[in-house]
Amino acid sequence: MSTSKAIRNGALAALGLAALVLPASAEHRGGDGYSRGGGSGGVVLHSDTRFSGESLRVNGEVADLADLRFNDRVSSISIRSGVWEVCVDANFRGRCELIDADASRLSDYRLNDNISSLRPAGYGGGYGGGYGGGYGHGGGRGADLVLFRDNGLSGNAVEIGSDVPNLADYRFNDTASSFLVSRGTWLACVDPDFRGRCEILTSGSGDLKGLRLNDNISSVRRYDSRYDRGNGYGRDWH
Repeated sequence: MSTSKAIRNGALAALGLAALVLPASAEHRGGDGYSRGGGSGGVVLHSDTRFSGESLRVNGEVADLADLRFNDRVSSISIRSGVWEVCVDANFRGRCELIDADASRLSDYRLNDNISSLRPAGYGGGYGGGYGGGYGHGGGRGADLVLFRDNGLSGNAVEIGSDVPNLADYRFNDTASSFLVSRGTWLACVDPDFRGRCEILTSGSGDLKGLRLNDNISSVRRYDSRYDRGNGYGRDWH
């Protein structure tokens, strides 16, 4: 076999191995922090702070970053879409955190070089270190709205992707203490069928006590400015 042919065959074998290592949900390259292949969704993991160093783009769940040679190597994260659950152990175990915005220094989360698995928030019903009770309503991979039983995005959770006239149908009436909004703007109301006092929940997360809604939500729906503009919050909606 000629030297040039041996080199060509070796290169093809290396490409074949790379195809086996990298799943369809991830693309890998170093340097500028952007993956090959274009696209704007998912999340990009960076080996150095301030979105620098080698990078890995992920568009779906990765149960073990060791498979991609990126275990315990992430120092910053660029969020391209959605909210992501990152965990210190493989298979989404150990301490987990929800990240919904770019994080230039994961040391702020006590996660620098300490991430082994990640997935879109709501994937499989798990939140914050194994919380979540298997509830679900229009949720799936990255629910638009998630209500949690306890403060701090903890406890059992219900995933919501469409209007819910009565949370009692999902055994979650007067149960929620915190929330996470990843898409859209929502109205949370103290009575079924979107009646009684309602408050706006916008993008982000927080505890419901400050809105006087702790354990006091019976229905939720999307906010529609065409119909809701001008309505006064803090009074009854009928």
